[in-house]
Amino acid sequence: MAALRYWPPLAFLALAPIGATMGGGWALAPVAAVPLAMVGLDAALGDEPALENAPEGRAGRLLPAAYVVLQLCVIAWAASRAARPGLAPAELLGLALSCGLTLGVFGFVAAHEMIHSDRAAERALGLALLAPAFYMHFRIAHVHGHHRRAATREDPASARLGESLYAFLPRSIAGQFREAWAFEARRLRRGGRRVIGPGNRMLAYLAIEGLLLVGVGLFSARAMAFLLASAVMAVFLLETFNYVAHYGLTRSLEPGGRVERLGPQHAWNSARWMNNRSLFNMGRHSDHHRLTTRPYQRLEAAPGAPELPAGYAGMVLLAIAPPLWRRVMDPRAAAVRAAQGEHDLALREPG
Repeated sequence: MAALRYWPPLAFLALAPIGATMGGGWALAPVAAVPLAMVGLDAALGDEPALENAPEGRAGRLLPAAYVVLQLCVIAWAASRAARPGLAPAELLGLALSCGLTLGVFGFVAAHEMIHSDRAAERALGLALLAPAFYMHFRIAHVHGHHRRAATREDPASARLGESLYAFLPRSIAGQFREAWAFEARRLRRGGRRVIGPGNRMLAYLAIEGLLLVGVGLFSARAMAFLLASAVMAVFLLETFNYVAHYGLTRSLEPGGRVERLGPQHAWNSARWMNNRSLFNMGRHSDHHRLTTRPYQRLEAAPGAPELPAGYAGMVLLAIAPPLWRRVMDPRAAAVRAAQGEHDLALREPG
């Protein structure tokens, strides 16, 4: 069954309850296994060949949907385990980091696939997984903001050349929330509706997230602490992926002041086998921006798209150390920009 080529996220997710049940340091099993496996196997297995016999239709859609459901089950199970008064602080931390890591790496990618769907049930499923990360507004900011403004200074989720991860994080997190609110306000005003009212999705998302936090807090303060800690970890990882995805790449201004159309050269890609099998083909990032509703399993390598020197997992680890990141990525981003500038100049010169 072709869809099973994307099974690794399920295996990594299973490590969270297995490690927590074994107790002690095993609670941190996913935190150690995910980066080691993804970085190591990316290096060992290299690039994947061109896709053949990609899973079609229902089989392909079921896998990320199943992952979302299973991740929600693991979070609920871990929260109930965290509520136990006899659980050691180290195990509680291990639970939070493990769930936060699986949610931030694999869960957000699966939810991302769902929120781009043209099916209401799948979009709702994606939002359900964004709720325990307290990041439901991501659906609005990403679909209606990032996909229009990616690789421009107006996009808070696109990292600028020379910008460190730690400068990017607060700008992106706050900027996407503001962007989502502004979009929702414009949408309601265009329809002649009140911004502060029942039709505002941002208010609905905040209410859902608030009720979730209060409900878990009433059940157990330890469970609430677990949920908050795992959400922080998950959002940190999601935004680090955002940092990597468009770092230093910019769209130029065309004659007349219009921003050029988003092209394959405006997103970083990865052809690594392990990267794409573990992240629902996220390494084909340029093709996703070209056809936002194309299912993950049909994404293709885009000609002219810049390649990362490692898979996304390795680049996330590198981004944590800004001097190393800039040493590796600044020359690459500058080269892409220089090539784009030469291309633009050639187009503008008279024949």
